[in-house]
Amino acid sequence: MGFYQQIAPYYHHIFKINSAQVDFVRLKIPESGGTVLDVGCGIGTLSFALTNFYKNVLGIDMDAEMIRAASIKKGNKPESVQFKQLSMLELNTSFAENSINGIICFGNTLVHLNTLEEVSEFLQQSKTILKSNGKLLLQIVNYDKIIEKNITQLPLIENDTITFERYYSYRKLENKIDFNTRLTVKSTQQLIENSIALLPLLKKELAQLLNNAGFKHCNYYGNFNEEPYTIDSSALVVEAW
Repeated sequence: MGFYQQIAPYYHHIFKINSAQVDFVRLKIPESGGTVLDVGCGIGTLSFALTNFYKNVLGIDMDAEMIRAASIKKGNKPESVQFKQLSMLELNTSFAENSINGIICFGNTLVHLNTLEEVSEFLQQSKTILKSNGKLLLQIVNYDKIIEKNITQLPLIENDTITFERYYSYRKLENKIDFNTRLTVKSTQQLIENSIALLPLLKKELAQLLNNAGFKHCNYYGNFNEEPYTIDSSALVVEAW
């Protein structure tokens, strides 16, 4: 059984809805009509929240189990939200040019791509399917901080249901970070462990790739409250158009 299939039943306990994310999206993407694309939607937590403000929300994720969980959660809810299993490198095969009002890619999804070339491809495809005034909103971990300060562990996530431990191991020669996790289900003491290699995408690299993809206006924040980005920020949040 795959990692995401194992953790899908507990995903909403690990990553709860973040009202600051919703407020940030509403501030940056006009609510009047159109379509918002949630890339790396997981079980659809953010997608569902956005249906209160946007006419059409489409959540995509390449993991079949996540999409299955989101679809089950949707049930008979309105057609304003849809879910589809789709790679983030297949946007141009599924959406017409200049057809999307806003693209959201939160939750450190972007660095699951393998190379800077793949990040560039995603950004270029995003620019192609966005309308002329459409926004791309991104959020990743601040890897400038992780690498410069040799951070090896992220804060523990714990509640009545689970504990979720997260560790980083940087492989400089390969330019990869091993993201090692341990999920413990408190009621059964079930332990689910996983390791995945992530791309430690730096701010200067992302800025250059955004510019190359045609995003001429970019704002960089340290969180969803629009605090200025610094090396000490826990996240890198981007607004690009």
